[in-house]
Amino acid sequence: MARGRVGRQYGAKTVVRSGRQVSEPQLTTRRMRSVRAIRNIGLWLGLVLMIGLGALMLFDRQARLEAAFRQSVALANGIDRPVYYEMRNLERAMEGIAAERAFFGERADDLAATHLEFSINAVVARHDEIERIVVYGSTGNAGTTGAAYPGAREQVAEWLATLAPGTAPLTAGPLLRHSGEWLLPLAMRMADGGWLVAMFRTRELEWMVNALDIGRDGSATVYTRDGVVLARFGEGRHVGRQVELPGQLAHGDGRLIDEWVSPLDGIRRAFTFSGNSEYPFVVSAGIGLHEALAPWRLYSAAALGIAGFYWLGFAVVLRRARRDERAQVGLAAAVAEQADWLQQAQLASATGVWRLSPGAEHVRVTEEMAALFGLERREGHVPFEALFDRLHEDDRERVRCELLALQKDGLPFAQEYRVCLPDGGMRWLKARGATINDRGGAVMTGTVTDITERRDAQSRMALAEQQFRHLFERNPLPSWVYDLEDLRFLAVNEAAVDTYGYSREDLRNLSVIHLLAPQDHAAGREVLLDGGGPDGLQRNWLLKARDGRLVEVRMHARTIELDGRQARLVLAEDIGAQASYERALAWRASHDVTTGMLNLPALAEQLDAHCAAKAGNGFAVAYLQLRDLELVAPTQGRRAGESILCEVAARFRRVAEDCGISGYLPSQTFVIAALDPGQMDAMVAALVDAIGRPVEAEGGTFPLGAWIGLAIGTCEDGGAEKVIGNAALASLHARRENLQVVPYSAAMAEQATGRLAMVRQLRQAHEHREFELHFQPIFDLARGRVVALEALLRWRQGDGSFVPPAQFIPLCEESGLIVPIGTWVLEESARLHSRLDAAGHGDVAIAVNVSAVQFEAGMSADAIRRLFERHKLPAHALHLELTESVLLRHPEDARSLMGALREAGLCLSLDDFGTGFSSMAYLRELPLDHLKIDRGFVRDVTRDSRSAAICRAMIALGHGLGLSIIAEGVEEAGQLEWLRAHGCDQAQGYHLGRPMAIDALLASMTLQAGKAD
Repeated sequence: MARGRVGRQYGAKTVVRSGRQVSEPQLTTRRMRSVRAIRNIGLWLGLVLMIGLGALMLFDRQARLEAAFRQSVALANGIDRPVYYEMRNLERAMEGIAAERAFFGERADDLAATHLEFSINAVVARHDEIERIVVYGSTGNAGTTGAAYPGAREQVAEWLATLAPGTAPLTAGPLLRHSGEWLLPLAMRMADGGWLVAMFRTRELEWMVNALDIGRDGSATVYTRDGVVLARFGEGRHVGRQVELPGQLAHGDGRLIDEWVSPLDGIRRAFTFSGNSEYPFVVSAGIGLHEALAPWRLYSAAALGIAGFYWLGFAVVLRRARRDERAQVGLAAAVAEQADWLQQAQLASATGVWRLSPGAEHVRVTEEMAALFGLERREGHVPFEALFDRLHEDDRERVRCELLALQKDGLPFAQEYRVCLPDGGMRWLKARGATINDRGGAVMTGTVTDITERRDAQSRMALAEQQFRHLFERNPLPSWVYDLEDLRFLAVNEAAVDTYGYSREDLRNLSVIHLLAPQDHAAGREVLLDGGGPDGLQRNWLLKARDGRLVEVRMHARTIELDGRQARLVLAEDIGAQASYERALAWRASHDVTTGMLNLPALAEQLDAHCAAKAGNGFAVAYLQLRDLELVAPTQGRRAGESILCEVAARFRRVAEDCGISGYLPSQTFVIAALDPGQMDAMVAALVDAIGRPVEAEGGTFPLGAWIGLAIGTCEDGGAEKVIGNAALASLHARRENLQVVPYSAAMAEQATGRLAMVRQLRQAHEHREFELHFQPIFDLARGRVVALEALLRWRQGDGSFVPPAQFIPLCEESGLIVPIGTWVLEESARLHSRLDAAGHGDVAIAVNVSAVQFEAGMSADAIRRLFERHKLPAHALHLELTESVLLRHPEDARSLMGALREAGLCLSLDDFGTGFSSMAYLRELPLDHLKIDRGFVRDVTRDSRSAAICRAMIALGHGLGLSIIAEGVEEAGQLEWLRAHGCDQAQGYHLGRPMAIDALLASMTLQAGKAD
């Protein structure tokens, strides 16, 4: 096969390349063109680099400034919002106190003063940020309630005298220093012209600003509107100083974003001032510009350095290229002379041959060499990097570094490495090389040999050894090998070292006997020797760790031969943890985790076992349901709830220790059993005593209450489960009748059976549409006409009689039937409103009572909107009457849902107002339209002065809140006249109209309309 030869004819100015003759002037011209191309490309590239770096630095600087301003805006908002909420909560608390004072009016008795003092103390106790609250009269003098401390009274009084009548609801006064802390007076004008002044601790604001991450030069400050510093990040010494705030705040929209030099420390920052809230504060947050631009200056310096290095490197490269161009012409002959030699060496040795010049990007290789790497030659060369790209990634850097280092030092090179072939295979090669001096300089040349078969054999042997070693070393069970003659350790794995605390060296200097606990030494010496056999180890042993711990294990052993000696391989399975885990699982299966008491199945099982052991004795059971404990966790926190629960459990456990056993049934239900029925009275007395003592918890003192059901059972009476069920039924009866202790009787079971039967009848009545609606008119007292109808649910029986609502509606709520029935009532009321509209009474609304269960489970604004759209109801065609229990369960959720329902077109009324836990605080915030006075107050309004006073107060309160008042249960003409005379808006009752079916009601309304005409 003909091969192109590389050589030089020294007698002529001609270079032979692959059979073509090229003159030296032609080569020189080509190389000069290459040098000029390199120069031009370098110049243009440098220019582009300069422009790009300049633009990048400008953009980066602008971006960092914008980021600093954005961060200052975020920090200002992060301070402004908690300050706003803090002030809003304080304002609402003070409004509540003012409302309480207004409610009592001008009364000067001890009750009014005590109630006001109690309200102020309660607010101060809830708000740690308030030092005290002081009531000032309209003349500026401090009252007795919450009296101010000496020295501040005159200052606050002088300040109050300067306030104009149109002052904002919450006004900040002069900053005061008292007992080492700064106080800010916050004043609110009351209805009687007096003032309510709260002394606000500014350390609350300091906590807000100190919680921020603003950098080394950052600033976060809270000012008054006059520029007095109330709190500043990390610098309490500036509190009280007054600075001149930017004038733009007074003329803008309350927010200013600009660069500003703080007069407090003289640092220029990207500042954001925010004074948007309705409260007299201005917050500012600033990011130091010098700090924000520090990385930009570093990057700019780095960019200049890069540019300098580029031009320096370009000059060096250009100079080197010119010098190399001149040298290459001289080296061409030397390279050509070596070509034939390399080809002959390749044919003679049947091994790949290579030659590498210092700094060369290509390596001259033979065909065999290229084939070993799976590469193709071009003019006898392969790229230097292509060779290393073929090397395995684990070998690549090692071989590269050693080759270049040895080439530089002129030392021999020898390495074994892996090559990844294009077809996915891998080949092991051994390369040898040495540096030789050629006429053109020092070059490295060498050979490459395929050693794949040898390395594969070595790898298989090493892998087998490694696998066997890993099986031992990585075994999760502690394992060791010991000599059967002297019982000394020959090898131990990592699990043994970790488990028993000895190092490998310590164990190899010990015998196996040293691991045995003292009580197992004697048996161990017989079993561990060769005569004991492997079966002797199949018992449980106690091993002693280095720290003295005893580990219970089960050993598995086999005799092996190691290095020509008889040895034994042992695996020690730790069964102590498993046993502990099984005991823990068994305990959890029979106990409550929180209280540590038996659960109900375990308690019943123990009582049945007691009966089996002592037949005929029987036992007594007390079933306790704690009252209101489920409210502790949502109000006082989960930890307080668990603390109270555990304390109660401990008390009941002590009672049970004297008479029998106890158990717990989540949630808040305890079962205490006396194994001797004769001890039941003593057990009940002890339980009542335990319940009568309140529990001290983190949130304060928590009084206990419980309903206790008692039952006595014999061992032949169906077992403990039935007796516990009887006690539970008695407890349920105690809860329903609000009694503390109720013994079980057979009548309770009959009553429960009857209630279950009625629940089934109620389900059938709902399915068969046996319910109907009657309507009672609600009159507008000023106009004397019907303005609304209250829908009342009636259950008609087959004989035409009705089941009293008080008998079946509570069962509907308990069983959950109130939800589908309530949905039907809403749908039926919407449908019947169309009949009102057709009869010319479309402006008359229908009021529907909604229970707490139905409100939480079956109400949504979307459903109400669809109901209005489906029946084409006008706005406010339906009213919802809610009881206070709706609000007490989940106040925030109820408030949110009520707002959405009102937006959907409903009017909302608060039913039975005054009979529950009404609070002016939530009345002010609820989206209500009407308040309904309970019939219990209306009944005696003409005969009892207290009832009359309460009704007058309710009417005044409702009107003050912008609500209309509806009186229920008007049964006498005198009651109606009294209500009309005292400004009541609407009324309903038997005196005005009895509940009746829709047909009769429409006929009555038509007749009344005719009489009016």
